[in-house]
Amino acid sequence: MRSLWTLSALAFSAKAIQTTGCPILGPAFPAPTALSEDPTFLSKAEELTSKLNDAIKNGSLPAISFSVQVFSSEEDDAPFDFYHTDDPVKVGSVGVQEVDEDTMFRIGSISKLWTMFLFMTLEGTRYFHEPVSKYVPELRTNYSAAQAKDTINYLQWSDVTIGELASHQAGLARDYSFGDLEFESDLLQGMGFPALPKNDQLTCGSTSTCDRKEFFRGILQTHPLTATSHTPIYSNAGYQILGYVLESIAKADFEDILLDRLIKPLNLTRSCLQIPDPSLAVIPYNETFSWFGYQIGEEAPAGGMFSSAKDMATFGRAILSNTLVDPAVTRRWLRPMAHTSSLQLSVGAPWEIYTFLTPRRVDLYTKAGDIGLYSSSIGLSPDHNAGFTVLVAGANSHAMIAQIGEMVADIMLPALDEVARNQAFERFGGTYALTSDSSNSSITITADDGPGLVVSAWISNSVDMIESLMTLQGVTDRSAIGIRLQPSGLETPGRISFLAVIYALPISEDAGPFIGSCFSWILLESMVYGNVGLPEFEFTLDHDGDATSLSPRALRVTLPRV
Repeated sequence: MRSLWTLSALAFSAKAIQTTGCPILGPAFPAPTALSEDPTFLSKAEELTSKLNDAIKNGSLPAISFSVQVFSSEEDDAPFDFYHTDDPVKVGSVGVQEVDEDTMFRIGSISKLWTMFLFMTLEGTRYFHEPVSKYVPELRTNYSAAQAKDTINYLQWSDVTIGELASHQAGLARDYSFGDLEFESDLLQGMGFPALPKNDQLTCGSTSTCDRKEFFRGILQTHPLTATSHTPIYSNAGYQILGYVLESIAKADFEDILLDRLIKPLNLTRSCLQIPDPSLAVIPYNETFSWFGYQIGEEAPAGGMFSSAKDMATFGRAILSNTLVDPAVTRRWLRPMAHTSSLQLSVGAPWEIYTFLTPRRVDLYTKAGDIGLYSSSIGLSPDHNAGFTVLVAGANSHAMIAQIGEMVADIMLPALDEVARNQAFERFGGTYALTSDSSNSSITITADDGPGLVVSAWISNSVDMIESLMTLQGVTDRSAIGIRLQPSGLETPGRISFLAVIYALPISEDAGPFIGSCFSWILLESMVYGNVGLPEFEFTLDHDGDATSLSPRALRVTLPRV
C-alpha cells in the first residue's frame, strides 16, 4: 500500500512542488526557552505593550479592567504581563483599586477546563468511552418501550459517554433553568409567547438555584437537541453532570477534589470555588450588577471558579509541563474530538481549538468563559510549551476579550516560532562530518523562514545523498526537493529525535482538498533501509542541550559536529 501512495505522489508534476509548504503537524522546532531573556521575544513584547496601550488610548478597549500574561512552561515567572484598571474601578468603593497579577476575576466556563484537568489527574481519558450512567444513578432511566424508540423527545442516556459530554456531543441542552425565558414570562407574553401550562413551569432557578434532585428531574424531561456524536452543541448542563461523575470516581465532594488535587498541589492562592473576599477582586460597579456575588450552586463545575492571572498562568504551565498528569494522558487530552462548521475551530474536551496559519499551521488550545461582566480566556500552544491568559471585567467584556486574545495570538505565535527557530539553529545548526581513508560523510544543517531545520547538504560515502534521493523519487529538479527536520516528540537524556520531511507534494493556492492537502504524514516513512526509515535522525546532546553529533540512522553512521 505504501508503494502505491509513493507512485501516486510522484505522478504529480515535480516542478510544482513546494519544499516548505508541507510539514507534518506539530512543532517545527524544539520549544523555545528563556523567553524573558530573548531579544526577539522582548522586542515583540514591547510591540504588544504598545498595541494594548494604543487600544486603550483610542477607545478600542473601553470601560474594562483587564490582565494579560504570556507564560512558558520553562519559566516560573511570566515573560510578558500587562494590567489595566478602568477609571471607575480606581475610585470604587468595593474591590481592588488597581489590577495586578493577584487580582481575582470570575472565570466562568474556564471552570470546565479545571473540571477536565481533575479528570486527567485520575487517568482521565480512559473514562471517555464509558457510559455516563455508570457513574450517575439518576441517568439509569427506565424508559417505556415507546419512550425508548422516541429519540426526538427522550435523550437515550444509555448511549451517552463521558467523552461525548466532555466534548459537547451528547445532544444535551445548554442549561436547565439557568437563563430560562420563563422568568421573563410577563414580558414575553406581550411578544407572542403563550402562557406556560402548569406542568411546564419551572420550580427552581429563579430565586434559588436547582439542587441535584431538581436538576435531574428537569434534565430528564428536556428534549435532546441532536443524536449523540452528531455535532458539538455547547452544554453547561453536561459539565454539571461531569462534576457528579468526578465525585463518583474520586469518592469525594467536588470542592474537596478541587482543593486536594489541583489548588493545593499548585499552591494557587487566588483560586477558589466559593465567592472570595471582595477586597481581593476587581468588581465593576458593584457585587450584584457585575455578578461577582452570584451563587451558581450545583452548576459550579461548569462555571463557578474564581482565579487570577498569576494562578491561571500556573495552571497553564502545569498542563504543558505535565506537573500533575502523565505525559501520555496529556497528549491524548490535547487533541480535537469534533469539527465545527468553521475550518479554523475544532472542539476538544472542552478545548476550543483555533487554527492559525501564520507563520505555519499552529493549533491553539483555548477555553473561554463569560459570566455577568466577567470574561476570561486561556490559550495553550503545545508546539511552543507556552500560552497566555486574558481576564476582563467590565462592559462588553466578551467582545473585548476576543479582541485582546486575537491581538496577543497574532503577535506572539509568530514570535514564539521565530525564537524557536533561532534557538534551534544555535543548538543544532552547522556541519557534522566524518572523514577518513574509508569514509567521507557529512551533513550541513541550516535554517530559513520555513518550518523545520534544513538539510542543505548531505554526503554519504562520498556520494551526494540529495542526488540519490532525487533518483529514488524520480525528481530531476534539485530545487523541487527539500529535507526539513522536525522534532518527533521523542527525547531521552542526552539524545533527541527528529523526523525528516524529505519532500513535499505539489500545492496550488487554488487547489481543492484532494490535490491541495499535505500528504507528508502518509509518505513520511516511504523509504526504509534495513527496517530503519530514512526520515529518522538523532542528535546527541551535551549538558547544555547543544548537539555534539548527528546520526542519520538508516545509514548507520554517527557524524561529530564540526
